[in-house]
Amino acid sequence: MQNLIFREGMPNRGNQILRMRNSVPIGCLLFLWLCAGSIASAQTNPPALDQFSPNPLEITTPDPLAPANESLSSTQRDELTAALEELNLEAAAKLQAGDSPGAFEIWFRELRLRRYLGPEAEIAALSRVGSVAWSNGKNLELQLITKRLQAIQKQVKSQVPLNTELLPALAAAFQQVRAKGPTVEVYQEILENARQNQDILAEGQILKAIGLIHINWLSYDKAAPVYEELATLIQENRALFAANSAVQNAAVVAGNGAPPQPVTPPTEVDTLRQLAYVYQQSKQPLKAIAAREKLASVYLNLQNPSAIPPLKIAIATDYQTIGQINLAAQYYQEAYNLAVPIQQYAQASEALDKLALLYRAQKQWEPTLRIYQMQLLLEERAYNFYGLMNAYDNIGQVYQEMKAYDKALESYQKGLDVAKRLGHRQEYFAKKIQKVNKQLQRTS
Repeated sequence: MQNLIFREGMPNRGNQILRMRNSVPIGCLLFLWLCAGSIASAQTNPPALDQFSPNPLEITTPDPLAPANESLSSTQRDELTAALEELNLEAAAKLQAGDSPGAFEIWFRELRLRRYLGPEAEIAALSRVGSVAWSNGKNLELQLITKRLQAIQKQVKSQVPLNTELLPALAAAFQQVRAKGPTVEVYQEILENARQNQDILAEGQILKAIGLIHINWLSYDKAAPVYEELATLIQENRALFAANSAVQNAAVVAGNGAPPQPVTPPTEVDTLRQLAYVYQQSKQPLKAIAAREKLASVYLNLQNPSAIPPLKIAIATDYQTIGQINLAAQYYQEAYNLAVPIQQYAQASEALDKLALLYRAQKQWEPTLRIYQMQLLLEERAYNFYGLMNAYDNIGQVYQEMKAYDKALESYQKGLDVAKRLGHRQEYFAKKIQKVNKQLQRTS
């Protein structure tokens, strides 16, 4: 057998184990083999970043791809851009293969080299890699990217005159890394610039963007004043915003697409809807009511009556929440009166149902029965047999609470007849009838 020759200072995992095979128990051999494998793996895969690691975006070690000077020719820029795209693809492949530390090591190298291509290219790359870090739960990497974006923001703010063209890209990048504070701060700078230039449309777009950020972060108290300001801006410049919205819609219909914007153009309807929503979420029903009242007026001016009944129901619900029962009843009634003529039967039935429950909670049986009788007629008119069945059920329950068991029995029987036609809830009505019959027997 050929003798094994070992070179000093050159460890070999297989040779080491062969030399010890005759003197080490099998269990220990297996342990050594696994340890050797772990060491080899650690030598090929880079360690994951931790809080004690040096910032990979601030490494100053010379890079073979780094240009000799910062002033690049067009050819040099193209060559560097192509090389960096290759690095991006290589990192994505490593991430796909499960090597997250290796992927971000390459991406951070790419980000360091992107600086040679200028702030616009670097911001775009930071945004892209930051989005990947967020999606993969890489919190430390996300913090490092956010820190670099903040450094760029500081540089931009220190420039005179201010490079306003970089601000939208910075805002978008901060949004990608979910840095709310810096995002809003940059948008405020863009907003101030729009106001100085008296660009009303841009001001509206940025206000909408800021409002959406606050909503996405559930900061309803901060969103409300933004939408209030936006609503006032649109009301004072209604024709301008309406014309801009029409242009955008025409571009989309024509298939040309709309010009790039931070958000779609704000409208008075959307703004008031969002305003009502944020007030509702922040438990301010009176302010939500005020926003919905304004919205109802806008729908009326737009000759969009079908949008008003749901608003009336929402207003009624808000009044009910704060104990204004009479006003709640009034708005439920208005919703019903507006919905029936335009054949909005589902909304009309919902309004009646809520109105009946309102009276029922007050144990006002006669008004409750009248409303359910109206609902019966409405469901018959709409050929809504499920609604008809539920109306008979509700009438039966009210009569049962009034101890008018004979009328309750009659209503439940009619409900059972409809249930049989639908093949639904027959057992439910049969049990109701059985219970009422027992109650009748006890009272007779």
